[in-house]
Amino acid sequence: MDAFIRSFPLEDIRVRAGGDGRTVEAYAAVFDTPTEIHDQDGHYMEVIDRRAFDRTLQQLAPAGSRTSWRVGVFYNHGRTLWGTPSERGSMPIGTPVEVKADTRGLLTVTRYNRTELADEVLENIREGAITGQSFTGGFLRSDPGRTPRGGYRADSGGKLRTVRRQEIALKEYGPTPFPAYPDAAVVGVRAEQAARLLAELPSDERERLVEMLRTGTPLETPPGEPPAGPPAVGDPTPGPAAEDSPAGHSARQKIAWAKVRAEIMARRAQ
Repeated sequence: MDAFIRSFPLEDIRVRAGGDGRTVEAYAAVFDTPTEIHDQDGHYMEVIDRRAFDRTLQQLAPAGSRTSWRVGVFYNHGRTLWGTPSERGSMPIGTPVEVKADTRGLLTVTRYNRTELADEVLENIREGAITGQSFTGGFLRSDPGRTPRGGYRADSGGKLRTVRRQEIALKEYGPTPFPAYPDAAVVGVRAEQAARLLAELPSDERERLVEMLRTGTPLETPPGEPPAGPPAVGDPTPGPAAEDSPAGHSARQKIAWAKVRAEIMARRAQ
């Protein structure tokens, strides 16, 4: 079962008022909302069914003598920008207090640990620099049930096929930063694929991609506007960085990845 990552920009991620300010509420998934996807299954519209997490939540919830949830909470999926395991990020940043499916999506309530990385993430949430969450999971049941050979593609009229995810096995979830791309498409890219692509890039192209992700620079500069550069002194930063990725974070998250990949491959072909 392949692991997929899905990221959702949510403006209502918040630290609970009262107490010591270490409990965070946020949605890790949104139900019944068509979302454009580019991944190893092709190009299609995806809808997460409101019952997709029912079985996995029953399996992961505290039961009997077990008092804790069997699901991890990691910043940026415990990985570096390059898609490789991060020693620092591999430590959980929090403990699930409650994970449930409501009318909107998969709501998580998380108690953050007292660690340096968890403190950095909390501060970025409070400052509004981190406004989204994502999850890693496996798609156990979908409609259609099989991906066509060569993946999903738009039909002759440009219409995309809709794939409904009916059952998902939740593996982990956590907060994630998002570059400010004007393109609204969600790109779900398997971690191994992104890691291979990044590893193949020459260092100058890899550095350019890092800068684009860090600053949210769109690939196509609007007419009459100069290309965006690094943030000015005093601008908000996109969030805590992994120890070997000072310029940014996961290349597998909600970005216009198809455009990024197309541009990179075009440059390499020159």
